Amino acid sequence: MYDEQAPDPIDPDELSEEELGSSSSRRSCLYLTITLVIITSLVFSSILTYFVVTGYETRAETAVMERVVRVVESSPTAAPATVMAAAEPAIRTDEPATAAPEINRIVIVNADGQIETMSPTGEDRRVLTLASDNARFQFPAWSPDGRRLALIGNRTLGGAIYVLEDAARSGGLRDHQVYYSAEEAPVYLFWSPDNRNLGFLANRDRNLLSLNVVATDEAAESRELATGSPFYWDWSDDGRQLLVHAGHRGVENMLALINVDGRTQADNLAVPGDFQAPGIGPGGRYWAFAEADEGLTSLVVVDTRTGERSSHQQVGSTALSWSPTGEQIAFTKGFEDGHQFWGPLHVLDAATGEEKMLSTRTVLAFFWSPDGRQIAFITLGGNFDEDNTINAAAPTKTAGVSRVARESAAQFGRGFLTLSVVDVESGTGLRLLDFEPTAPFLSVFLPYFDQYALSHRLWSPDSRAILLPVREGERDSIQVVSTAGGRPYELAGGSIAFWSEN
Repeated sequence: MYDEQAPDPIDPDELSEEELGSSSSRRSCLYLTITLVIITSLVFSSILTYFVVTGYETRAETAVMERVVRVVESSPTAAPATVMAAAEPAIRTDEPATAAPEINRIVIVNADGQIETMSPTGEDRRVLTLASDNARFQFPAWSPDGRRLALIGNRTLGGAIYVLEDAARSGGLRDHQVYYSAEEAPVYLFWSPDNRNLGFLANRDRNLLSLNVVATDEAAESRELATGSPFYWDWSDDGRQLLVHAGHRGVENMLALINVDGRTQADNLAVPGDFQAPGIGPGGRYWAFAEADEGLTSLVVVDTRTGERSSHQQVGSTALSWSPTGEQIAFTKGFEDGHQFWGPLHVLDAATGEEKMLSTRTVLAFFWSPDGRQIAFITLGGNFDEDNTINAAAPTKTAGVSRVARESAAQFGRGFLTLSVVDVESGTGLRLLDFEPTAPFLSVFLPYFDQYALSHRLWSPDSRAILLPVREGERDSIQVVSTAGGRPYELAGGSIAFWSEN
């Protein structure tokens, strides 16, 4: 993932932080569109206090600004306040509660760019980093067992990765450092399922990323496995292999299986189509990726036991994600003349080949619940109508894209995105909330949601609630949204947050 520039080398003794410049939109078609771009730029400007001279945030922000501006072109600009949305047919809520999670902790990046953890009620609060550490932190990643956190800390002197226990910190921050570089700053973290290794992306140079692995339970140097830009991957269940996709479509593209020691296990698996993150299904039997096929992108599912490949035709682009509990894969069908990876939401049974549509709306991002029964998804705000429902009650219409554009413009500003949830089995759903996201969530998390869905969880371990970073006025806060409906509650102030896996 990502496609950015590395920070310039700097003096390791220098501790002052530099602020990033805000990016502006390239579109200038209509005065109204320019107004929207200005509004968007104001929203994104808050991210400047959270990130330091890595370069990638600005480029990611530009990409998402261009996507949103294209969708809301030629539209009014009223901005109603964030509200609870009217309910669609409700998902089932009569299921018995699952056993209490063993860990059930939440990590946040607070208003000062520091790391805290807490219970889902905001109690048992633990401050893991301090302003005296002279660093700003971003996108902390829970280890799969929920006992440790990996952090990226940025300074003007470079970037480092730290691994801390979820407990009162002992010793200085550098005692927990597992990687540091003044020139090749880390930008993304993804734990191996066995809790032993930490995969991360670093800026190799201004146009190239490196995929690296470092062992977290011993003193060891990091190992570079591959390079490319952008870069995406998924771990095998045993943590020994990585299914990687790197490069742009048709430009130095790679789709391969790499061992954790760096040896290539399988190369040139396919000519990659228009997609981002590949996926390995639970148990490792099935893989999924997109393949270029006569100018179109096809979703491909590989049965590693039999070697059989099934191909499902797309019209433009796709984003995909495996159910955490079964052999189902959710994916979007991007419009051929629309926006990359945005489109109606579908689910495919890899064993039977059965496919069904879950939403006719233009879905920007989606996330499976841990129990595999529900999918939370985000769309541009606006009223749902009979031709644009959560479930597949109506056929997809090409005009739906322009309709969504008109509707979303009325929500642009506060409440211009909508969070909904759909029951995978029944197809019924609930519209939960119209909201304005925080700048890190909008400009970094959403554009690469399919990769972040593999490493950073928004869902509670019991599949009953979702964390949502919300911008309200001049303040960022972390909201907890019940999937049964009702008003969310504020957990804490902060720009981004993630739930432990258990």
